[in-house]
Parts: sequence; structure tokens; C-alpha cells
Amino acid sequence: GDLAASATSLKQVMNELEEKLASEFEEGVFSINEQFQKFFAVMFGGGKARLDVVKPKKKKRGENDKDGEIGEDEGDAELEEGIEITVDLPRKKIRSLDMLSGGERALTSIALLFAMSAVHPPPFLALDETDAALDEANSQRYAKMLTDLSRTTQLVVITHNRITMKCAGVLYGVTMGQGGVSKLLSIRFEEVDLLVSR
Repeated sequence: GDLAASATSLKQVMNELEEKLASEFEEGVFSINEQFQKFFAVMFGGGKARLDVVKPKKKKRGENDKDGEIGEDEGDAELEEGIEITVDLPRKKIRSLDMLSGGERALTSIALLFAMSAVHPPPFLALDETDAALDEANSQRYAKMLTDLSRTTQLVVITHNRITMKCAGVLYGVTMGQGGVSKLLSIRFEEVDLLVSR
């Protein structure tokens, strides 16, 4: 009686929660896609990019793979869904991430990271040399996007790139001192501007 009613109620709550999560996930992917396209076009000077939710089909028992052999767990386990990134670079016939150069992958990753941060701004974000593979023109774009992102998110950026450093509010440098002891130097650019303008 009571136990059966509780089980039914719990199943109903679980079903409602699953529907809500699926709905919010789809909305999130849609919103991120809009921003991803925008940031991708900025980073590459055009082109298209999108995220697709992939739901692989369950292989039926006895269904052969390319070599005519049946996999160990095929037919038993349903493959997990995932996210696939499709890109269309300007002036290139490239669709897959596997075909991108290291620099192009870095730009795509940056565009996706900034897209997710634009949809759900985190309070704090640490970026460890995400600009290492960027040339000067792309470093300028990256620095502009960092400046925009810093309006909603506090950023800690580790970089060797001078263009990226120029957009910082506070710059910390670590140097090797005497006896192998590290020294920390810091510059607050707002204070420097005040001193220079006097």
C-alpha cells in the first residue's frame, strides 16, 4: 500500500526531473551554440561552428562491424551520448576537429570556452597559456575578448604573450632571484596610469 504509493511517487518525480534536465540541457546547448558561432567567427574572421548532441544507436546482437567481427559488449551496453563539434573554416574545406592544426584547435577551444562563459558567466576563471599558439592578429582578438569577459568574470591568466599582458588590470611576474629564490613583482596598471598622467 504505502510502499507501492511511495515507489510510484518517486518514479514520477524522477521522470519529471529527467524531462526537466533534458529540456534545460537542450536549451543550454542552443544558447552556447549561438555564442560559439559568434566567437568562432571573430577568432577565424568568418566560418561556422556548432555543437551537436550525438545519440549513438544501440547495435543489435549479431550486427557486424567493419571487419566482420562482433565486439565484446555489442548488443548489451548502450553507448553514451556525447557532444560533437563541427567546424567550417573560411577558405578551407575542413569539417572535423581532427583536420585542424594546433593553432586552429586552440582558437576553436577558446571560442567554445568564451561561449560557455558568456551563457553562464563563472565568478572566477583561470586560463593557463591558452594563447600560446596564437599569432599577433589572433592575440589581439583574444585580448579583446578577455577584456569583455572580465566585466562579468574575475580572470587569472597565465601567459607569456605581451598583447595579453597589456589587457590585464594587475600584472604579476615571477623572477628567479639570488640563491634560487623566486621573487614576485606586481604592477597595478590603474595606478601606473595615474602616475603617468600627473
